[in-house]
Amino acid sequence: MKLLSGLAWAALLSLALALTPQGRLQGPVQVVRVVDGDTVELAGLGAVRLIGIDAPESGYNRRTSGPEEVRLGLEAKAFLTRLLQGKRIWVELDVQERDRYRRVLAYLYLEDPKGDWTYGGRRFRQVNLEVVRAGWAEPYTVPPNVRYTDLYLQAAREARARGMGMWGKGAQGSSRPGSGKCDPAYPTVCIPPPPPDLDCGDIPFRNFKVLPPDPHRFDGDRDEMGCEN
Repeated sequence: MKLLSGLAWAALLSLALALTPQGRLQGPVQVVRVVDGDTVELAGLGAVRLIGIDAPESGYNRRTSGPEEVRLGLEAKAFLTRLLQGKRIWVELDVQERDRYRRVLAYLYLEDPKGDWTYGGRRFRQVNLEVVRAGWAEPYTVPPNVRYTDLYLQAAREARARGMGMWGKGAQGSSRPGSGKCDPAYPTVCIPPPPPDLDCGDIPFRNFKVLPPDPHRFDGDRDEMGCEN
């Protein structure tokens, strides 16, 4: 038991101590927009896919498992939007610089005096790791870009154990209001509040009740019904 406790303490201590990026940080670069929970658009670089993590799909496509995944994906996108909106960030590349869709593959960093990463005498938070820690993405390892795989696996285990993000009770299949993730303007469905601002094409729901102030503006004709067919 003492050995296990010691190992657990060592694991927690390793995350508490300052970490160091293994590659060179480039930037700062302006965030143009958040595409989804693991993809952003950066000025001068275009679409950038966060290495080592995979968030739920935030829109319907051939990979989407259903409405619940889309709902969780929208919450993951909202988390990343709150983290990055209007910010300038730093970029670290790995061995493979682009994927088959020509997106840049990168680790992203926010300068933060309380961050647990150090580089050039300054402190940062790594965005990829923060998304996993918050429970809005799982580790997704695609060689040869495996630089921080162990960190992401450890962070994911802790997020699950603590019920963070999509592992929380309010995020596991519950579409009722009052879970803390649903905007009260849409009482019969669960749609997260902005940011980001959503359109009807971003959500799986149709013909649902809308109350003022309708922050996403789903009720264009103001008849208290949203995204009517």
